[in-house]
Amino acid sequence: MRRIIKYFWFHFVMLATAWLPDNAPFLRLRGFLARPAFKRCGRNFQIVRHVSIIFPHNLEIGRDVFLGYGSWIHAGGGIVIEDEVQLAPYVVLIAGDHSLKDGSYRFGPGERGPIRLCKGCWIGSHATVTKGVTVGKGALLAANAVATASLPDHSIAGGVPARVLKANVISGGAVVE
Repeated sequence: MRRIIKYFWFHFVMLATAWLPDNAPFLRLRGFLARPAFKRCGRNFQIVRHVSIIFPHNLEIGRDVFLGYGSWIHAGGGIVIEDEVQLAPYVVLIAGDHSLKDGSYRFGPGERGPIRLCKGCWIGSHATVTKGVTVGKGALLAANAVATASLPDHSIAGGVPARVLKANVISGGAVVE
């Protein structure tokens, strides 16, 4: 019953605040109001309009997190978004998928796995992170990429499926050997 209340609370907050502009005070207000819907949520959570979250009770959010416009999050397998993570518009986090049964995916049993977005990472616009993936600390997943395997700390990854393009990127895009 509690998870149903959390689900409806999140959607109520998003609907009730959809008319507010997407500027800093209202992003923080929307995030503050949505906090009870999650397993855990840190301070300064900012959420833009038209974000959809399925299974919010399985979502842990750190402090200073930003969720971009139109992002879609399926937290069935559990998702941890650590501190200072930002999601660009239309990011998809999917902690579950379908499996094949009798030649069809339609009625195959669901398979779930956790996702972890480590501190300071950035998921680019229209990127997808699939079940069982960890995006390392300070890593960047480029726009339109699909992460099907974990990404190391301080890396830049892109493509479908995503592969590491640069490793050990620290400040200002510099590569540290």
